[in-house]
Amino acid sequence: MGLSYISSLDEDKSKYRTEEEGTHARWAKTDRAQLLDNMQPAPKPSSSPPDAADTRPIVVLGAGVIGLTTAVRLLESDSVRGRGIPVHILADHLPDDPLDAKYASTIAGAHHLSFADDDDLRQRTWDRTSRSAACPVLARSVLYARKAFRVMYDEWRREGEKTGLMVLKQTEFYVGEDKHLKIFEEHPDFVVNDIPSMGLSFPADHSVAFTSLTMTPLTYLNRLVARISSLGGHIHRHHLPSLSHLDHASTTALIGSAAPLAIVVCAGIGALSLGGVEDSTVYPTRGQVVKVRAPWVRSGWTRQVGSLNGGEGGERTYVIPRPDGEVILGGTREEGDWDPYPRKETAEDILRRAAEICPILIPSHLSAAPLDDDLPTLDKLRMGDTAAGGRSPLEELVVSHLVGFRPSRKDGIRLEKGPALYVNGGRTEVVYNYGHGGAGWQSCWGTADDAARLVLQGLE
Repeated sequence: MGLSYISSLDEDKSKYRTEEEGTHARWAKTDRAQLLDNMQPAPKPSSSPPDAADTRPIVVLGAGVIGLTTAVRLLESDSVRGRGIPVHILADHLPDDPLDAKYASTIAGAHHLSFADDDDLRQRTWDRTSRSAACPVLARSVLYARKAFRVMYDEWRREGEKTGLMVLKQTEFYVGEDKHLKIFEEHPDFVVNDIPSMGLSFPADHSVAFTSLTMTPLTYLNRLVARISSLGGHIHRHHLPSLSHLDHASTTALIGSAAPLAIVVCAGIGALSLGGVEDSTVYPTRGQVVKVRAPWVRSGWTRQVGSLNGGEGGERTYVIPRPDGEVILGGTREEGDWDPYPRKETAEDILRRAAEICPILIPSHLSAAPLDDDLPTLDKLRMGDTAAGGRSPLEELVVSHLVGFRPSRKDGIRLEKGPALYVNGGRTEVVYNYGHGGAGWQSCWGTADDAARLVLQGLE
């Protein structure tokens, strides 16, 4: 579907929702078929109560990439496995659901590019390639826990692209800045590019390249679901309106009547309205992207215009290929914008910018050398100045237009232990792990390690 499709949104936005969900279902079916060829299928959400009603569980609230990785780390720990502690995930949204802007995990690009400022040691630790210090309360398999990049890189080395992970060369361009983030220097094959020799069609002040990763979200999330099931975890579709509802009959029917030992709040954008949390510093950062099919693209490209300002500032254009041949083009960062529908003018701008920084996106038959002066030149094609009335040459590749809300927070990620709750006469520890903004995929395993550590310290 091309830009003419999304222009119809002004007439009937419900049509977009129905057709977009259908598109997601078709692509999700392909992802699941690939997954089933290589591993056991992801389980259905559990609706059955635990075997022992008096066994105190640990509850993880949320089933995005943050909640699922946190649950895995808990289930792998010696304390949970040795004591037979049930782990339950309660979530409004699950990976196989139709796309929803509030469930950003399936709409994300996604790639491993840290936004961690050079002085932000905490974020750099979560994002970085390795970790040197051991965490004594985690299982032997994660005593020397690798943070996000190394965890995923090692997965890819073991099982290849069926994991949903793709290792590639990543090239970064900077406009208005003459330096890069230092954390990039920790990636393999890091180099500073010589801009004059690159033959760019756009101005750039600095450029670097290194080895990085991209992720196919649905594939990776479903593998996490299957992993949780194999470890004995339980996943329930359940809306918890407030932390005080942990003892409500609708909740105890799923997790048992005993007071949970702990609850880990991985609610993403939901932390804004979740009773007992109601974090008013949480807000959406709207991101609009275009999904295209271009299996010949096997390298990643980004351009940063202006400063990141210690987070996600400036204008950022990105080209994120996936192992299944899809490529995500983006993007936007619109703080406080709750509009869940794609905008035609934004989509047109994304296609123009993406073709500019990554001309290999343009199909070879369109970028072939012209035989006479009446055919458009490659430079004109990059700008969308074609005989077809200004349509982008990428439009014929478009699969869908997507919008997601990055779960941002004014003070950054909240990862800490809060005041305990008292549920059914028992003390329930509360750990918070939300507010990742656009850094969820690249920091998920790092924050999962730390959230699990906070929970397990309370069990000693």
